[in-house]
Amino acid sequence: MFSLWKRWRHRTAAPPDNPGETLSYLAAFIAAGLSPRSAWQEIPEDSLAEGPVAAIHRALGEEVPLARAIRDATVSASDPWRMLGATWSVARDAGAPLAPTLQALAHSMAERDHAQREITATMAGPLATMRLVMALPLLALGGSAVTGTPAVTVLFTTPLGLMALATASVLMGGAVWWMKILRREALPPPPSEELALELFSLATAGGALPEDAWSKVHVALEEYDLPGGGGVEGSTLTSLSRRVGVPVSGLARQRATMVRNRWRTDALESINALGVKVVIPLGTLVLPAFVLVAIVPMGLALWSGATSLALSTTHHFL
Repeated sequence: MFSLWKRWRHRTAAPPDNPGETLSYLAAFIAAGLSPRSAWQEIPEDSLAEGPVAAIHRALGEEVPLARAIRDATVSASDPWRMLGATWSVARDAGAPLAPTLQALAHSMAERDHAQREITATMAGPLATMRLVMALPLLALGGSAVTGTPAVTVLFTTPLGLMALATASVLMGGAVWWMKILRREALPPPPSEELALELFSLATAGGALPEDAWSKVHVALEEYDLPGGGGVEGSTLTSLSRRVGVPVSGLARQRATMVRNRWRTDALESINALGVKVVIPLGTLVLPAFVLVAIVPMGLALWSGATSLALSTTHHFL
């Protein structure tokens, strides 16, 4: 029954609020020559859901300008959608080509999603082990009840049993809390300068001067409440570009790629270390909790029974 409920919950759960697939479609459509408005209208119907995409489609159906529809749908959405909105805003203001930046943004979101899935896969084994260990005491207590060993009575009615139960509950709560912390801190935060560099590359590719491009980037990041960065690095890239005669847009895009690759390397390192770290709460908290709930009551029950039998035998001989 529990397995069926998990399958039903998985099937009825809402899809992740991530525009990576939408970005890939848009980049491909725009690169093929479609106008931005037509590209949005050509997104396959099965990718639509209640969220920014559906809101944009409804607004376009009401003849709302595309830029306004995108802003209204994304400015208060999740971080990935706000990143899309900021990208579109900078491209519109700078008159820059969209397809390369949309594809780079889609690639970045895909890497973040892949890293998150690797964390989930790494945690699956320890979490399954913890659930099994949490279920074993119940099975052990049920077995003791079947065999006539009063372990349940000892656990819930004696001072030592109640103390073992309370300690085990604290240990299991600590294990769950510890696992949540490990999962939350396994993935390093995405670099804030990556998006700023991509937007800077987009703005300069549209012909804006570097100083004006950074101004547009900062306005977009502030409007969409996204972490900014790269100001000092942008100045360095601008100076380098003017000194060697290389387009600054290309330098900024390469730098953004390097930042993204470095983040992915750090994420993989954290994921590999996570496989070892999750063993610590299992060994130091979960297993002792199992011993306190399953083994200690049975030992106390057997010891109590043996003591009663010894006293009864002594009394009989006396």
